[in-house]
Amino acid sequence: MNYSFNEHRKLDRILHKLNLGFIVNFKDKYKTQRNIRKNISKKVRLLEIGPGLSRLEGFETLNIIDGDAVDYIVNISKKLPFDDNSFDLIYASHVIEHVPWFLQKKLFSELYRIIKPEGTLEIWVPDFGKILDVANNYIKTGQNQTDKDGWYRFNEEKDVITWVNGRIFTYGDGTENPMSFNWHRCVYTLDSLTKLFNQAGFVNIKTMDNSEVRGVDHGWINLGVKAQKK
Repeated sequence: MNYSFNEHRKLDRILHKLNLGFIVNFKDKYKTQRNIRKNISKKVRLLEIGPGLSRLEGFETLNIIDGDAVDYIVNISKKLPFDDNSFDLIYASHVIEHVPWFLQKKLFSELYRIIKPEGTLEIWVPDFGKILDVANNYIKTGQNQTDKDGWYRFNEEKDVITWVNGRIFTYGDGTENPMSFNWHRCVYTLDSLTKLFNQAGFVNIKTMDNSEVRGVDHGWINLGVKAQKK
């Protein structure tokens, strides 16, 4: 039986509540290993991390929860289940901020390991520099510049500091669940993101503009950087 993305999420929640999480884990591992075997012989391999409800054309996909558009169910804060030099391109848009700040070097090292020589890593994250600019301007002048972004989840009053909290921490699953994968756990400026690329060994590091977004465009808040493996 084929389940939709939302049906998979509901099924996973029910199984966990019944203390049958081992069934979910077995299902996820089986699907992941099956797709690794299926795709390992491809000459050109493209990987999107965090595809959401649909995949980019020609891309294999990795996500922390299962779905119709997911090939590999993997937590990217752990060791990735791929051989060295596997992918020609890895694309991650608004995903790596969900990995704790103290694991970022490890994450970039793993991404470097699985990219082929001269392969490319493209990363998009929320721009903490822009968040700081809006917050500092509000503190100094009282001016509300959040309309540059226009994102007001749980913020009907369009309050500046509430917006700042939402952009830094996000909202989990919308409840008080501290275990939700949707919390933000790291912030980035252009300098700090570039440093992570440098420390992992990437070269030809360049800032991207929004014309280079491959999937969902998060707009004004975007910070994009790409680089190559030596």
